[in-house]
Amino acid sequence: MITNILIDVDNTLLDFNKCAEEAIKIGFSKWNIEYCETVFPVFLEINDNLWQKIETGEIDKKTLYRLRWKTIFEKLGIQADGPAFEQDFRNIFSDSKEPVDGAYDILDYLSEKYTVSVASNASYQQQLKRLNNADMMKYFSNIFNSEQIGYPKPEPSFFDACFEKLGNIPKEEVMIIGDSLSADINGGSSYGIKTLWFNYNKIAVPNNVKADFIVYSLDEIKNIL
Repeated sequence: MITNILIDVDNTLLDFNKCAEEAIKIGFSKWNIEYCETVFPVFLEINDNLWQKIETGEIDKKTLYRLRWKTIFEKLGIQADGPAFEQDFRNIFSDSKEPVDGAYDILDYLSEKYTVSVASNASYQQQLKRLNNADMMKYFSNIFNSEQIGYPKPEPSFFDACFEKLGNIPKEEVMIIGDSLSADINGGSSYGIKTLWFNYNKIAVPNNVKADFIVYSLDEIKNIL
């Protein structure tokens, strides 16, 4: 029986895509850079690639922060200081709080039935600020973050730390909910806990998906838990 829920933040509870695009537009305006529709797809491509490298241990977050906007500007042919813009972008982004549709309703529902804990790889202080801005902190018993733990999802050591804090309860009592197939679903499945993939981008389901459950809206979780 499930007693504990581990839940991701970005594109699961808070809408990373909407928050990031708005932060980019604000940053570009501040830097007098023209924003066009090609910018955000390039951001997503490079950002996703760098985060995948973090999950596999190829790079750390400092490297991501150094490379992300430098690489984006190079690909877009924009002459600007990437690392300096990165700092502005993260400062603006940390004020964002746009929820995913249905986030508050599902948090109300889950927190009444289960112990709910955040499981996130993003910046610890940034996530705390955003969750506070969104008035979501009241739903969580724990904030499990890779910066505090020292290992990212999907590494087993990340989940070891979560379980130690949870009192080493049986794995059958825990489910992870998230949008990332690599960090949340493959990580949780390999560790031996139940997994629920929130298909935020509504992509075609790959044949090798290890998720125990798949939903396309947060409200569908009520049919499972």
